[in-house]
Amino acid sequence: MEATRHKCLCAFAVALLALVSFAGARAQQLTPKLQNAIGHWQILNSDGTPGGQAETYLMNGKLFGRVTQVRPGRTPRDVCDKCSGEYKNQLILGMVMMRNFHPEGDDWVGGTVVDPENGKEYKGKIWAVGKDNLHMRGFIGISLLGRTESWVRIP
Repeated sequence: MEATRHKCLCAFAVALLALVSFAGARAQQLTPKLQNAIGHWQILNSDGTPGGQAETYLMNGKLFGRVTQVRPGRTPRDVCDKCSGEYKNQLILGMVMMRNFHPEGDDWVGGTVVDPENGKEYKGKIWAVGKDNLHMRGFIGISLLGRTESWVRIP
């Protein structure tokens, strides 16, 4: 009787482990629209001219982004002198300026973005438009109080 009980408990534990593993793997799957937000991007200024460049990537299921080329008029040695906290006087080139965006539907939400030009940190929302365009809205408080940047994929 004890051996049968032990076998049943072992079978239950294996089934539970398989279910948890499947659920974890399923949670990591991203929709094509979410996957389209990952890549190398040319950031466009509000007048449509090229700004800097960035790379977006996944880390622990969250979307991050780093500066891969500074804006025209800046040098690779420029630092974020207007930033505060851990960003203060950090090199802009290589700076992880987007952090901790998580998927919600087909958008990336809940993260923060730092603008090296003014040193301010904003809440953000990111969404792909097709395969080659990305929009990022930075805002303070509510999304209505912000601005949206357009990014174009670099092949």
